[in-house]
Amino acid sequence: MGTEAQHDHVGSLRSRRPREKRTTHLVYTVEQVAALLDAAWACEQRHHIHMFVMVMLSTNARVEAVLELDKDTQVRDGRIYFNAPGRQQTKKRRSIVPVCPTLAPWLETHRGRAIQWRKPCTDPVTGAQGFNLVPVDSIKTAFEKTLIAARPCGQATDKTGAPLWLPPRRKLGETAPRPKLVGLGSPNTLRHTASTEMHRRGVPEAQIETAAGHRGLGTNQKHYRHLRPEYLGDFIDGVESFWADVGRHTDAHLRYQNHRSGERPTHCKPKNSKSMS
Repeated sequence: MGTEAQHDHVGSLRSRRPREKRTTHLVYTVEQVAALLDAAWACEQRHHIHMFVMVMLSTNARVEAVLELDKDTQVRDGRIYFNAPGRQQTKKRRSIVPVCPTLAPWLETHRGRAIQWRKPCTDPVTGAQGFNLVPVDSIKTAFEKTLIAARPCGQATDKTGAPLWLPPRRKLGETAPRPKLVGLGSPNTLRHTASTEMHRRGVPEAQIETAAGHRGLGTNQKHYRHLRPEYLGDFIDGVESFWADVGRHTDAHLRYQNHRSGERPTHCKPKNSKSMS
């Protein structure tokens, strides 16, 4: 498409929403997962996306269950109890999943909700730049931006399938329109990816379904089965095998081996607080 034609396309279509993406059968490759983790960790305000990806791929849990996960009340004895205390179990079951070795160190980073956004702030006393941790109920926008940064993305289209373009950014010296990018997949694609990878690694179907919440336990088992040492053992082995493959492309999944993970939060003090000598 020539430059003039592109300009015409921008003028006529840039205000239209991109066509809805079909992501039901989409899964990410090991290389794409590595790129996604790298992109999330490269931007401090996307570290909650990094944590989200780690938990999703380590547990095969539901998106809502991961977003609502409170580590203080739902992680104990080496297991994640995705159905919070006092919450009524529904048809979309929330399971109990052992914490795999790769995920365990990341669950020690901060207290409270596992998925918390680092909101930038300035300390009113010292003027130092820092951030406050803020729980999030939705990560669609941040996940989309991370996908685009990691390049599992494509050009957005309109309802007719025609590609969408954005006007050039003159301040950056651009002279031609650029494609409007849209991430491929959604947060739930991570769940499909986890299930697919476990099948590829020969994990028994029953264990995959139990971790995903598709398989309930009998009356005599539901209170005790998860306490057995072998509970979801093959599933955890499969998860660790998956992380080993990811490790061929990045170290962003390894907290202690990754020198960047040694960073500690710098929280801003309330405006009425005083500096400590």
